[in-house]
Amino acid sequence: MEEPEFDVLLVSGGGRGIDVVQAVRLVTGLSAWRSKQLIEAAPTTVVDGTWFQAAADAARRLNAVGARADLVCRWCERAMSPEECPVDPRPCSSPFLSPTGCPASQPRA
Repeated sequence: MEEPEFDVLLVSGGGRGIDVVQAVRLVTGLSAWRSKQLIEAAPTTVVDGTWFQAAADAARRLNAVGARADLVCRWCERAMSPEECPVDPRPCSSPFLSPTGCPASQPRA
């Protein structure tokens, strides 16, 4: 079954300035200048359409340096913190339902 893609939404860039810029550079591969522009444009998507674990890792890396980053499921459009998963027990409202549903609805392993 196909898995949904997730985006990483940078909600705010707070925290330690240079550390946030470096974290955005690390997860996006962009230059320092472009990373700073993304931070100033928050809320904005910094990682677009990746699998759940990669998006969760990127969001955790950003949150660790004081930024606030959330995951957004492209199937059900729910926004969540990587620490909040599962978001809620209701099934994903995707038209592409798989037997296991969206990873955001599954209990942690």
